[in-house]
Amino acid sequence: MERWHGVTAVVLAYLGVTLAIGLAAGRRVSSSVAGYVAADRQFGLLAMYFITGATIFSAFAFLGGPGWAYSRGAAVLYIMSYGVLGIAPWYFLGPKAGRLGRRFGFVTQAQLVTGRFPSRALSVLLAIVSVAAFVPYLMLQMSGAGIVFSTVTEGHVPFWLGAALAYAVVITYVLSSGVSAVGWTNVFQGMFMIAVAWSLGVYIP
Repeated sequence: MERWHGVTAVVLAYLGVTLAIGLAAGRRVSSSVAGYVAADRQFGLLAMYFITGATIFSAFAFLGGPGWAYSRGAAVLYIMSYGVLGIAPWYFLGPKAGRLGRRFGFVTQAQLVTGRFPSRALSVLLAIVSVAAFVPYLMLQMSGAGIVFSTVTEGHVPFWLGAALAYAVVITYVLSSGVSAVGWTNVFQGMFMIAVAWSLGVYIP
């Protein structure tokens, strides 16, 4: 068996475990809109920690950022600044948004904003902006998965197939279990990443 066969098996097993966790997560919440979109507001500190981390540490953080640092040098340090400045306001805004959501039953950004400023046009605009911002972010993640899959298999698994496999896994558990699946798969992947980082940090020296 060639080396890339073993690597492919490991990656497929990882995707399989992620899929299983995502599908199982849907059993923990109701079949209501709040259950699908907000996981019945059950996420605690641990889950939110990893969800926030997954939001920040995207494919760009693992591939684009290091690649840019390699080619451009110290100029890439600005990423640390905008990362902090982008997340810091939510330390203050997040709890307030959460309280309003629980009080009035809001589960989307459009509902939250139009609850304060009643306007059909504003609601539609915010929904369009949210989707428009989400599409390139999603494409970035799938492209990153395709690049990693192709690289670790030495090109035997083409970029498009790796991206399609990752997308198929994600779309399956998201359609089935909603945000609950996203949250608990993020917890699994975050803990896995920490375990690998610490293992390599101890083993390599």
